[in-house]
Amino acid sequence: MASGLEAQLRDALLVAAGGGAGAVARWLLSGVVQGRAPPYLPLGTVAVNVLGSLLLGFVMGAARVAGLFTREQRLLLATGFAGGFTTFSTFSYEFFTLALEAPLYGLLYLAANIIGGLAAVYAGYVAAGVLYAGRPG
Repeated sequence: MASGLEAQLRDALLVAAGGGAGAVARWLLSGVVQGRAPPYLPLGTVAVNVLGSLLLGFVMGAARVAGLFTREQRLLLATGFAGGFTTFSTFSYEFFTLALEAPLYGLLYLAANIIGGLAAVYAGYVAAGVLYAGRPG
């Protein structure tokens, strides 16, 4: 039996392997889809977010309903691959489960992510403008 540290290292390697593969798959799929879409529509991102959410929902649903996928397989496929493919899948799954179990918390989670994410992008954009104003680039 593996020690606690060995088990953590194995789990970390499963997540890293899945995450690396998911990131490469995201880059490939997004590029293929975006190459066929109008440049002003980020359809590559939409495709990745929807497909990643489908994958995570399937893995977690099959695990819960049918007992499929071991803990290690979930680490590789859900946490690793789907997480590396798109964190939007995690956001979607967490909202879905919260909305089923505690609808008010689900709505608060949705608002916090969307409003917080947009505010953070704006703040980062403004900060970059302030820090790097007038620099060539």
